[in-house]
Amino acid sequence: MPISAGPGPWRFGCAALGWLWLLMGSATAASLQVAPTSLQLTPRQNADALWLTNSGTTPVQVQVRVFEWRQDTGQDQLLPTTALQVSPPMQSLAAGQQQLIRVVRSDPTAPTTQRAYRVVVDELPSVDPRRTGMQFVLRYSMPVFIQPAGEQPLKHALQARVARLDDGRPALEVHNSGNSYAQLADIGVGTAERPQIIHPGLIGYVLGGQTMRWPLEVPAARLAGATFSAKINGESAQTPLPVAPAAR
Repeated sequence: MPISAGPGPWRFGCAALGWLWLLMGSATAASLQVAPTSLQLTPRQNADALWLTNSGTTPVQVQVRVFEWRQDTGQDQLLPTTALQVSPPMQSLAAGQQQLIRVVRSDPTAPTTQRAYRVVVDELPSVDPRRTGMQFVLRYSMPVFIQPAGEQPLKHALQARVARLDDGRPALEVHNSGNSYAQLADIGVGTAERPQIIHPGLIGYVLGGQTMRWPLEVPAARLAGATFSAKINGESAQTPLPVAPAAR
């Protein structure tokens, strides 16, 4: 799923700009590979690792950064942070080389709520005066979650409704009143037992206490009175999404 980034605080969604957004499984694209594609740190775990691999035949230049991940006005937002550090932040990978990237917490204190970040790995364009035509580079964005201290169970609590974007298109709006993220895929309408899938594959995350909104390429008339379901956090079965109250 592609991402888009704009000036100032970064926002990313579903507009294709030739970049790649990988959220789960093993990430492989062109010669640059990143694994794993998500990190989960325990409350007192201070560091974890990513592996970058150049499986190609030429060197690649890589930049690694980390951002705080928030969701505002129904969109993802990436903000600068010092809570996590990455080392090394810049790297040249020779053909066939593998590099360990450490993701380190600046403050070892266990958080009181689940914290969400993203590690962004950019393949930088090479400088070659002999090159002609367009040059495509990749961006990987990996979620990092730091779990909170305490014995309170982490749960998501989702409600969904049809909303309208500023341009009039229908959208799926999902609010998560729980204290843990939910990853949504295979959005369906109708019963969870026999859903009509209107968005196959991964659509995105809803962080705890946040609201997300995704455009739907479905006629608005088809969504009137619809009930939704989704596969949540990699589960194989569809889960109904309770209907949210209409916005005032």
